[in-house]
Amino acid sequence: MKAILCEEFTGYEDLKVVDMERPDLAPGCVRIRTHYASVSYAISLMVSGRYQRKMELPFIPGTEVSGEILECAPDVEFFRPGDRVAAIVDAGGFAEELVTNVATVYPVPDNVSLARAVGIPLSFGTAATALERGRVKNGQRVLVCGAGGALGLAAVEVAKLKGAVVIAAASSEPKLEAARQVGADILINYQARDLLDSVRAETEGRGVDVVFDPVGGAAFESLIRCTANGGNILSLGFASGEIPKAPVNLLLVKNISLHGVNFSEYIGWGKTDRRHEFAPQIRSLMDWLFSAASAGRLNLREPQLFDLAEVTKAIDCVVGRRSVGKVVLRIS
Repeated sequence: MKAILCEEFTGYEDLKVVDMERPDLAPGCVRIRTHYASVSYAISLMVSGRYQRKMELPFIPGTEVSGEILECAPDVEFFRPGDRVAAIVDAGGFAEELVTNVATVYPVPDNVSLARAVGIPLSFGTAATALERGRVKNGQRVLVCGAGGALGLAAVEVAKLKGAVVIAAASSEPKLEAARQVGADILINYQARDLLDSVRAETEGRGVDVVFDPVGGAAFESLIRCTANGGNILSLGFASGEIPKAPVNLLLVKNISLHGVNFSEYIGWGKTDRRHEFAPQIRSLMDWLFSAASAGRLNLREPQLFDLAEVTKAIDCVVGRRSVGKVVLRIS
């Protein structure tokens, strides 16, 4: 089979397509013919050895896929060959076939394309988990930062599903247009307008109830000042490349709750593998998300597609922050 193999920790520019033996089927696992695999900023960190979960060399990158089940281990009860699925995998997504544990494999409805379904498990799963932690309710104001990226767009859609008024903040007009297309109510280009002043103007000085922040960086203090008394801030990562330092005095005087949201803990990527413990909870979440997609309640933008041989170009598109929405490798 054809795959992308990382043999040493280096820059993603050195990744190439190689021919490999197909992996053996293990107990509790299914073999998936990979049709699509997501490309994320985390991939660039994994192949350079800088990700929080250190990979064992050599490895095939890729942690979110969609495709068709080819084969099931004898002890697998809930899937059959031919089933259309999306999955979160430890590694191996950038290959024509992969073997993965069924704990993080999810059925895809027939009327949802595999190209769009590939973004649901990680992006939408993370967004939905975070917004649940933030106790988002109907009518609340939610500020989504990085709203033009895959995770930000997912957060916009999930917040709208929950009945929120969504303020989308992004660095360019094309990214904001993408957020508008999936339901954002208010758009703020923080390169052209001051974020804090804009949020205060849009909320009549009250601030937002929930901040969804996968960006971090120097703007974090402004996000605290954007938050209403008693509000919630959800910290999901540092796409800016800078880990912020929170002024705790502002959290205290405004009774603001700051939540770190690490979806990895639920899918087996924490310090200990707890995927089976959380599997029923996450499967229920995925059922809700895929049902919403099937019913047309999620927009699921068509991703930006690259062929497997264009892997470095795809990662560079994400790392350079030129992508709008999901970037995906077309495998087969």
